[in-house]
Amino acid sequence: MITRRHTLKLLGLASTATALPNLARAAATRSGLNFGVQMYTVRDHVADLPAILKLIHSIGYASIEGYPVIYDHPARALRQLVGDSGLAFITGHFDFATLDEKLDYASELGLKTIICPWIDQPMRTPDGFARAAEHFNRFTEKAAKQGIEFGYHFHNYEFKPLGKGPDAPRGFDILMRNFDPRIRIELDVYWVTEAGQNPLTLMKTFSSRLRMVHIKDRIPRQDFTTEMLPGQNRMTEAGKGTIDWPAVLRLARKLGVKEYYVDQDYTSLPIDECLRRNWDYLANLPL
Repeated sequence: MITRRHTLKLLGLASTATALPNLARAAATRSGLNFGVQMYTVRDHVADLPAILKLIHSIGYASIEGYPVIYDHPARALRQLVGDSGLAFITGHFDFATLDEKLDYASELGLKTIICPWIDQPMRTPDGFARAAEHFNRFTEKAAKQGIEFGYHFHNYEFKPLGKGPDAPRGFDILMRNFDPRIRIELDVYWVTEAGQNPLTLMKTFSSRLRMVHIKDRIPRQDFTTEMLPGQNRMTEAGKGTIDWPAVLRLARKLGVKEYYVDQDYTSLPIDECLRRNWDYLANLPL
């Protein structure tokens, strides 16, 4: 596990750890796109949150996307902490069951978009997905009154047929058919690819909803799955796998996407090396 001493050493800040001013703007990228980090990626390293935030910024990332693991901090204190690290904080993930109770917290954080990234297994039925859509629609209306958008992050399980035969519905179809038009999509390119879907086709089809893209690569494999398998780890750093990132990012930019987050659930590398390898590939990618 990365320690504060190790992180500060990486940053060259060990001698000034108690008095760090606001840091400079994020590093420029060859494409002009800004990339951030979804905090789930560093979930095992947030015990010293200032240190990991400064590591993220020092590598070159421009922003973070929140995750419940950091929401034990008061909203104003967390917002200040992220800002003092030189990072933008625009979007955040919140659990399905706590959306309503966390709305004021998200508003105090200054978030522009709240994302729900998960629907629990018992609800993954035709009726359950329909009820989830109703829940999201009610919350979308509630959030809009505070000037906040709502979006959903897809994995692979939403693409699983919920029955037999070619006309069996999928959770994805039920959600998209019932979603309020204001609900946005956060496209995790790895997970839709894992489900055997073409991310470029999804981006074009649902371009009016697309707002954010999640980035991690997929190791070379022939098989696909809509199951969330125990210990499932077919992930690797961007540029090390099979996903056509130049095509994905060119299309996303054309469609007006502004938020791009490295969201690597698992890595065999030390966290700083994982973040750096993703950054080095993305920052130097010509589009």
